[in-house]
Amino acid sequence: MSKFFRITDIIRPIGNKRSVSTDNAPLLGVNIQQVKIGEKEHIIKFDIKTTNAIEMEQLKHDLAGILNVLEPVKITYGDEPDKYYMGLPVDEITPENLTRWFQRSELKIIIPDGVAHSTTLKNFDIDTNETSAPDRIVFNLINTGTEPAYPIIRIKHNSENGYIGVVNNRAAFELGNREEADTEKYRDSETLIDYRGTNILKGFQNGTKGVAVTNDNKERLVGTLSTTSMWGRNHIELSNRGTVEKNRNNAQSLTWAIPVDSSGEVGSLNDYLLWRQVFMAAVANQYGFIKVTVSDTDGNFLYGVETYKRYQTLDCEYSFFTTDGKGGYKFIKWWYFTGTGAQVGKLDPFSAEKGWSELKRNDDRVQVFFDGSHYDFIIPEIKDKKSAKIHITLGALRDWPLVSHMYVDEFMYRKDFVTKSRDIPNRYPIGSNVVINSEDDSVYIDGISKVSEVVDGSHWPAIPPGKSQLELYFSRFVKKKPTVTIEFEERWI
Repeated sequence: MSKFFRITDIIRPIGNKRSVSTDNAPLLGVNIQQVKIGEKEHIIKFDIKTTNAIEMEQLKHDLAGILNVLEPVKITYGDEPDKYYMGLPVDEITPENLTRWFQRSELKIIIPDGVAHSTTLKNFDIDTNETSAPDRIVFNLINTGTEPAYPIIRIKHNSENGYIGVVNNRAAFELGNREEADTEKYRDSETLIDYRGTNILKGFQNGTKGVAVTNDNKERLVGTLSTTSMWGRNHIELSNRGTVEKNRNNAQSLTWAIPVDSSGEVGSLNDYLLWRQVFMAAVANQYGFIKVTVSDTDGNFLYGVETYKRYQTLDCEYSFFTTDGKGGYKFIKWWYFTGTGAQVGKLDPFSAEKGWSELKRNDDRVQVFFDGSHYDFIIPEIKDKKSAKIHITLGALRDWPLVSHMYVDEFMYRKDFVTKSRDIPNRYPIGSNVVINSEDDSVYIDGISKVSEVVDGSHWPAIPPGKSQLELYFSRFVKKKPTVTIEFEERWI
């Protein structure tokens, strides 16, 4: 704010506003009914100095615009470099006119949440902060703040698991099913293809090029796929579309056969596809498409989705289509979005920061995930037809400019309801990542919001001031403990 004024003093009261509700005691004193700790108020005193009256009034207008906020913003002070506040100005600011070019005033800031936050997260990992216990993971935590901290707990599973319990002296929190066991016959899920993270490079090597089965099979699979790196991730891209024929779309593809499951069965009626893609156009006159399709054991198209930019606008399509049972295909539903990525990231579900997509099939029922919501459909034409191969196709339209950022980053295929005689189906497979965020009361599993996994009656974890322990419990049948990290902002009243 030095552009607008020179701060002469900052008044930060010790603690917060307090209100005490009482009623009369029978003989002496009062009974305390309630003690409420309110917000913080900061007073910033400052001088404004310019060279003339016109410059002074314009500076005041500019300052008013900066202070015109409708919700708390981050505030830092030079004498508290390790802390920040979330506040906003209140009341009017009336300057004292010492001269027309030199004025003095003060600004009142309210801190609604009533605390100062640490600027850095405090981190605890399983290697340095765990107390060994056979049936649980116990973290020894230190919160040097004066208020409870709300942790972000990251769990990477090293074996199958169906339950997560988080307990300390403040709260008990549960995900999944505590009673889930693996001592009976059951139908389980198996991750048969896992090219998440850096494994996408392995997926690129293992995939068969140029044999994709799509909804219409009209693409000329003559282009070149390659890998690139951006935003700290590896991507598969269409690096060369190849020689163009008039009015034809060139593309190239990767195909993965669904592996045989542990029971020896080939093909599947119960698919779960999870992948991450980027689809961001730099300008309106860029075009292209990504198709993710599934074919059956006879090599025929079953179902899939496509992300498509076909017009000289910023409008893009996300479409779900299936076989029509007659050798052709039919569109089931379209969704539309603005494919401009980081420029208006909230409008593009496939920006660099987002991009997670999933398809789930249970025989003739298919669930499609798009932009935070799930959509369910019944498709009679695919009933009893086993999925056999998965195809990813990246394509260009004619010789028109290609979408600047059109990538596939990660892919995972899980087969559900595999008949087995050991563990029952577990909701958290090997390699899955669970994030429990007490700051915003959210749960993410492999990048997908799954707050519905929280058991009724749970209380979100909070770390009390000082030294404390946080215990994590998992299913009894877990063979290898997960890798767990905990991080949180410290807070001061």
